[in-house]
Amino acid sequence: MFFEFDDFDVRERFFAIEEKVQNLKDTLKNKSEDFNHKFQDMCSRAYVMHDSALDGQVISNEDIYIAFESKIRLSIFKNRIMHEIKNHRKLFQNMCLGESQAYQPKKIRYDDVVKLHCELYENVCKRETGQFRRIIPLHGTYLHDLMEPVRIKSKLQELCKQTEHPEFKAQHPINQAVIFHTKFMRVFPFLEGSGKLGRLYMNSFLRQGGYSSAIIHGSERQRYYESLRSGQESLREFLLDNMDSCLESQIKYMSESA
Repeated sequence: MFFEFDDFDVRERFFAIEEKVQNLKDTLKNKSEDFNHKFQDMCSRAYVMHDSALDGQVISNEDIYIAFESKIRLSIFKNRIMHEIKNHRKLFQNMCLGESQAYQPKKIRYDDVVKLHCELYENVCKRETGQFRRIIPLHGTYLHDLMEPVRIKSKLQELCKQTEHPEFKAQHPINQAVIFHTKFMRVFPFLEGSGKLGRLYMNSFLRQGGYSSAIIHGSERQRYYESLRSGQESLREFLLDNMDSCLESQIKYMSESA
């Protein structure tokens, strides 16, 4: 399902968010390189911590500090959670941070999804990297219905192919992010990590469209689950609320750091 092109009820919100994004970009341009680096690092730390919480994974500030501290001896990363945080951070920075030079509709390939899962759990023990789930979890984290395992491969291939469809590419970047995320989370290809990958892809669509990444606060977990279950309209409203909230916090941080 695609969103209607004459969707006037959200167009005003798109414009308001675009204004705030531009405000943030203009402010960052006037800051030092060191400040920009610290700002990006702060965003990465917040994203990894809150995004993990959305999947029910509790990560402490100490965990984040150790995993993000480049001077720590490599041997410390033998700890599984340290590896996972480190990998999560790297993927977020590669896919979702930094300003896109020009808007180009993102094309997602099936093989890249499998590869991304391997990268998320690289050096993390007791994880089946790149392997599709073979069961429907009886007590899953999410509230919506998950696709039967036998259909995962064909439906994921179909979804990736859809990102090349002219009608999908003509959609607003926020709509693209919502459409892909909703469908990806219903496929839910991997027993662990599907949520993290789905949100990385969602934010990569936003970045390609010139927007800032949406850092969804861990306290919004229940509403996020309910939005996914309710469908695209509900998820779009949720995403817009969180993009707006995230931008407000970042702009406030800028003004207090002046």
